[in-house]
Amino acid sequence: MKLIFTTFGFLTLGMFASASWAETITLTLRNGDTIHGELLERNSDIGVTVIDHPQLGRLELTADKLNPPQPKPLWKSSVSAGLVGNEKDGDSSLTFNFTGNTRYEDEDQKLSMNGSFNSKQSKKSGEPRKFETEKGSAQIRYDKPIASKLGLFAQTDYKYIGTNSVGVNTVDQTLGVAYPLIQTETVEFTMSAGPTAKWKSGGKGCSSDSDCGNTYGGGSIIANLLWKPFPSLEFELKNMYTSIFATEVKPSNNFSADIRYYPVENSKLFTTLRYQAVFDSMSTPEVNNSITAQVGTEF
Repeated sequence: MKLIFTTFGFLTLGMFASASWAETITLTLRNGDTIHGELLERNSDIGVTVIDHPQLGRLELTADKLNPPQPKPLWKSSVSAGLVGNEKDGDSSLTFNFTGNTRYEDEDQKLSMNGSFNSKQSKKSGEPRKFETEKGSAQIRYDKPIASKLGLFAQTDYKYIGTNSVGVNTVDQTLGVAYPLIQTETVEFTMSAGPTAKWKSGGKGCSSDSDCGNTYGGGSIIANLLWKPFPSLEFELKNMYTSIFATEVKPSNNFSADIRYYPVENSKLFTTLRYQAVFDSMSTPEVNNSITAQVGTEF
């Protein structure tokens, strides 16, 4: 039941982000000046954009007063990483995390790939080094629109949790339909659903677990929210709820939240606070959460 509330809470957050904050846009005039304001109306047929400026109030800008919009690049990528080391009285620890993303999008299709790795190892004086955290993930997703508000998608997710005693490696393959609920310059909110095939293996207890090492079918609901309320701040949230039909219904829920901050406007450098929460009833342990801080760049 908690997993269901998580999914519905995510839906509420997406609607709240769109309904409570008006879309703020930046326009560039012919002379090179920029103005910011809340978008009230945009009519591409007659070339008029209407905004509410914080000081000047309502402004109607025709196409001849604005610079032509620059086409969005087809490819957009980013990498970020963090490293923390500590040593005291012969005890030491080292934490490393890395995240990489790349995305291709045109009018006919969209392809996204991302991966992450998080490791924490420690060593006490006179004892061997041990891994407290060792986890990684990779995802590839392809979307193909078939109507203005409907598309098909294929998504493959791989998770590695080296400290699990059951379910070190997990692969989820999902096919289905995607519905973009919100698409503006500052908010993208998409819901997806479809059948899923799950394979799980690895761990010292895998041989004695009836579910480990097999492939099972089920279904998934996926929510993706990208929200940029200000040019310097960006939120990205992803949630995937899956029910697998094994000897009994086996639920899982994967949630991630990234808060990305750009210290300098129009800079490609950023800092990220990343939270990941994994629940999988087919793994031991069932819960694995982490929070990391990273510095990265876009290209």
